[in-house]
Amino acid sequence: MYILTRAEPIENYNSNICQVHSAAIEKQWLDAGYQIYERRYLLRIHHKEYTVSCPEFRKKGAEPIVVIPEFLVPGRRYPVYVYMYAISLYIRMPGKGQRWASEETRKRFGLASFAHTTLGRALKSFVRCTGCEPASISGAAGAVAADARKKGIFPGVRSTEPLRKKAALSLGGMPLGGEKQQAVIASLKLAREFFTEYRRFLL
Repeated sequence: MYILTRAEPIENYNSNICQVHSAAIEKQWLDAGYQIYERRYLLRIHHKEYTVSCPEFRKKGAEPIVVIPEFLVPGRRYPVYVYMYAISLYIRMPGKGQRWASEETRKRFGLASFAHTTLGRALKSFVRCTGCEPASISGAAGAVAADARKKGIFPGVRSTEPLRKKAALSLGGMPLGGEKQQAVIASLKLAREFFTEYRRFLL
C-alpha cells in the first residue's frame, strides 16, 4: 500500500537525494505497532540520477506501507510528470506521431532515452484507468492496430486517434506540453486528485 505525500518536482531539490519525511504519518503507524524501514528508488531527469528515500512501515501479518512523494511511480525510471507531459504533447498535436512526442519529451527533460513504445503503453493504460476505452478501439481502429502489431509496426496517428480523444477528455484543461512548468504543476495536481488510478496506469 502506498501513501501519497506532497512534494516539489524532484529537480528542485538541492541534493541528489530526496528524503521523504512526514512526522504525522510516522507517528500514526509507529503507534499502531509497525516498524519503520527505508525503501529507495532511483529516478533520472535532466541528465542526473536522483535517489528517493521513502519510509516503509512493516508489521507481521500486515501489508507493508510505503510513503511516496507525488512525483514517484514505483518501478518507473522517470517522474510521473514526464509521462504526462508526453501524453499531453501527443494528444494536443494532431498529425504528430508518438516518435516525435517521445523525442520532444526526451530533449525537454534531458533523458538518455524515452521510447515511443513507452508513450504508447502509457497512453493506452492511462485511458483504461481513467475511464472505459472508446468502443471504436475494439472496432476498426483496434483491428488496424492489431494488424500493425503483427507486422511489427507501431500503431500510427489514425489508429490511436480514439485514445487521443479519450485522454484529452480525462486531462481536461491540462496545459499544452510545450509549457513545461505548467504541465508539471498540472500533473502533480492530477496525481493528488487521482492518487491510485493515476499511478496504476504506469505500473
